[in-house]
Amino acid sequence: MRYFLIAAAVLHAGFMAAELFPWRFPLLLRLASEKLSPGFTDEQQGLVATIVHNAGIYNGILAGGLLWAALPGIQGHDVARVMLLGAAAAGIFGTITLRSPVPAVQAAFGIAGLYLV
Repeated sequence: MRYFLIAAAVLHAGFMAAELFPWRFPLLLRLASEKLSPGFTDEQQGLVATIVHNAGIYNGILAGGLLWAALPGIQGHDVARVMLLGAAAAGIFGTITLRSPVPAVQAAFGIAGLYLV
């Protein structure tokens, strides 16, 4: 279980990095916006980047909580359940609204983790 929590934390840390860096036009935003035609204006890009950055912070907090739950000596089952439930809910919502397979990975890890806890 501990290794699963660590793997889920690493996954969310990766999401965080993709949603935060590079700062002006994050990698995940750039990949998602490739499907858009004609693309974002500079003003729209700034607004959407701010929203994506907030999602990155969420994923960083989730990664930290999952790592905390995985620490030896910590009875982190309740923390793990809350974090995994949040990951599953966000992943399901993201899959539906973004129509992308990336959040589905997040949802799958959350659901599988809930089963394991």
